[in-house]
Amino acid sequence: MKLRFILCHPAPDLHGELREGLLARELRALGHDAAVLRAEASAAPRSVVFDGGVPIHYFPSDAPEVQAHRQGSTAMVEWLRADAPDAVLFKGMDYDIVAQCLEALDRARCRIGFVIGGTSIHRNLAAADFVLAESEGQIEAIARRLGRVLPAVRLPKHIDWPGADAAYAATRAPEAKAYDLCNVGSFEPRKNQAALAPLFAGCRIALVGDGETRARVAALAEGHPLVRLTGHLPQPEAFRVMAQSWLMAHASTWEGVPRVILESLACGTPVIAHDFAIQARFDTPAVRLVPAEALVSAIRALLADRPALLALGEEARRYALERHGPGLLAPAAATLLALAQGREA
Repeated sequence: MKLRFILCHPAPDLHGELREGLLARELRALGHDAAVLRAEASAAPRSVVFDGGVPIHYFPSDAPEVQAHRQGSTAMVEWLRADAPDAVLFKGMDYDIVAQCLEALDRARCRIGFVIGGTSIHRNLAAADFVLAESEGQIEAIARRLGRVLPAVRLPKHIDWPGADAAYAATRAPEAKAYDLCNVGSFEPRKNQAALAPLFAGCRIALVGDGETRARVAALAEGHPLVRLTGHLPQPEAFRVMAQSWLMAHASTWEGVPRVILESLACGTPVIAHDFAIQARFDTPAVRLVPAEALVSAIRALLADRPALLALGEEARRYALERHGPGLLAPAAATLLALAQGREA
């Protein structure tokens, strides 16, 4: 079977879509022709080979200067039309390139899937034969929107387990905790790190990342020597900061199912986040979802009970392994294949 993953957000690498590359690798190991397609700001197409012989094809964006969701790629569409795949899986939904590519496919024989990220409800969903979601809540929302049950399964997140394992092993003792609180993510209005400012006085905080709102948060942190803005860190170092923290605070105002939450759990660090912002239900006490007005007080209450946080850290690790453990991508690829072939998952 010929399967193609289209990563709708233009970029010159896999970046956060490493999972899709690994799924393609597993499908190739099962004997199928799987490849990954992506647009980028370039003058000509190029191809590289990913782990396990997976071809990654990059195509020039038609308008790299415009907002990412509105970019298309004529070169990708022409390649896809000639390629005539049996199944196409779009990572992303609210992108103009989805409709552009759909026009190039033989809809009578090519099955369409969506790998759901942040946006789970969109008019492009009408083209779907199946979906791969990140939470049961997304699957239920899709069924409500369509008025019918669409074949769907929940995909595990990809986590760098060797990195998480190393960070976790080095920081289990209470004396290894260098921070009361951490936040990891790009600095932008949606990530909302400024919401943590009431905790800056007297709280050991690590804020990992960079971006347009960092200067504003840095100004709020002036005069608070226990607050450290690390800038961007390589993943092993970011994992170590997570593992050295008693608690991760994810203050974002809107997300799908953020990988950083699962990474924090894998490092043995419980998480608190806004209940209105996360498109998932976590059936574990290691993730606390609260209203915006309760975020600061809930953090203070959690930090006041260190023995309880140690226990939550162990539960965090257990939950991450159970739901997103290193052995789950191979069976996920087999399930994906069943959906792409129109069989029961």
